[in-house]
Amino acid sequence: MSKKNPLEGLIEKRKAGSSAGSSNFPMMGAGRSIMGSIDELTKQASLATSGDTIVEIPTADVDPSFIQDRLDDGVDFEDFVRSIELEKQQQPALVRPHPKDPGRYMLVFGRRRWQAAKLLNRKLRAVIKDISDTEHVILQGRENSARANLSYLERAVYAQHLSDLGYDTPTLLAALSCDKSNLSKLMSVASIPSDIIANFGAGHGLGRDRFYELKKLLDRPGNEEAARAELMELSDLEPSEKLAKLLRALKSRKKSRKPASKAATTKWTSTDNAISAETAKNKRSYSIALSGVSSADVIGFGDFLSEQLPTLYEQFLAHPSKRREND
Repeated sequence: MSKKNPLEGLIEKRKAGSSAGSSNFPMMGAGRSIMGSIDELTKQASLATSGDTIVEIPTADVDPSFIQDRLDDGVDFEDFVRSIELEKQQQPALVRPHPKDPGRYMLVFGRRRWQAAKLLNRKLRAVIKDISDTEHVILQGRENSARANLSYLERAVYAQHLSDLGYDTPTLLAALSCDKSNLSKLMSVASIPSDIIANFGAGHGLGRDRFYELKKLLDRPGNEEAARAELMELSDLEPSEKLAKLLRALKSRKKSRKPASKAATTKWTSTDNAISAETAKNKRSYSIALSGVSSADVIGFGDFLSEQLPTLYEQFLAHPSKRREND
């Protein structure tokens, strides 16, 4: 099955070369500030545009953020555009002077507002702030935590891309408004092979727990290939049903066990063909099985070998090189 991965192109890779600068959102007391309520996150994101002059910018002069946070515009985007058309743009977007293209702007947050303005052939109402890359991702992340209703999968991919760009843990925690435990789970989900994740689109409505359960199941030996085979059979289903059936299929598989190592065997036959011996050995044992035409010969030779064991062992001890070969 060959499908285009919807996560490809989610981010334009580039180095986060800007220094952090003096941020309006300090990292001190991260545990308290990061875990604020949705209302508090909305307030923090709104601080970026409050008290500043709102200007109208041609949408053609604005480029998207260097890191995209959504995989689509949402199922309600048409309603959103209609509301902008009727009521105008109530909340301003936030843009920054483009760090590489003088005279242009880069969107920090408000992508849906920007897309709606383009569709309606209107200018974008926005606040312009000269901020660093680090402040950019923190403001973008907090705005989305407060407003955008990102799917858990989108948050996981966003966290992974921030990490790939070299941002440290405090920045990720601030941008994603989560604690270290939840960040660890986001990064774990983001590590699911992209060809498997591609089967679930943007992941809307699929929840955190099911993706985290999928990750743990895929860690079992053999389950990644089993998942790919199963997904080929489920290709026509909706993402939610597809994920549910995949989880059931993987949970029903028994954990793979390493096959028991086979003992190495050798055979010996006497020159008169009267007696045969088969030896078998593994890491901790060595056995000799005798057989022959006459049971009396077999038993007699076996007794002879047993009687010779003390002498044979002394001869073995006298050959240290032979002992090393068998260590």
